[in-house]
Amino acid sequence: MAGKAAAAVGIGVASLAAGLVARNLVKKERESDGDGEHPEGWKAVTVLGDADGFASEGYPEPLHRVAESLEIRVQPAPGDKGFEVHARVRKGSELAGEKDPGAQLRTALRDAKQFFETGEVLRSTPRPHGERPPTLLGGAVDKAEDEAKGEGVL
Repeated sequence: MAGKAAAAVGIGVASLAAGLVARNLVKKERESDGDGEHPEGWKAVTVLGDADGFASEGYPEPLHRVAESLEIRVQPAPGDKGFEVHARVRKGSELAGEKDPGAQLRTALRDAKQFFETGEVLRSTPRPHGERPPTLLGGAVDKAEDEAKGEGVL
């Protein structure tokens, strides 16, 4: 019985290691395929829906909070697949003086997209089912959830 438990732990550790290696490879690949910083600071997100409804009564709340600090343009998405929202932080704005204005812009765009498409900003925490018991693989999932709003593809 102890041999089976040790084998299961070994397989779990090997799986976790393989997942971390794959994640690092994907992250390096993503950084090299044009997902880096735009030279002029623009970030964009594609939103499903009608562009007329997006800014008609003011931008969705997550973007509206920081809209005065941004340059925003809305244009049709390629292939008639909704519309694109492009935004960048204005030089000299209140947001430009913050610690990481790019991360705040990215979060505002993601949350505005979710709010416009679903009517709410989706959250993975707090978990409705309570705390997950601390396990090796559960810790990896928790870490991925915690980093989900960080850098990466919008």
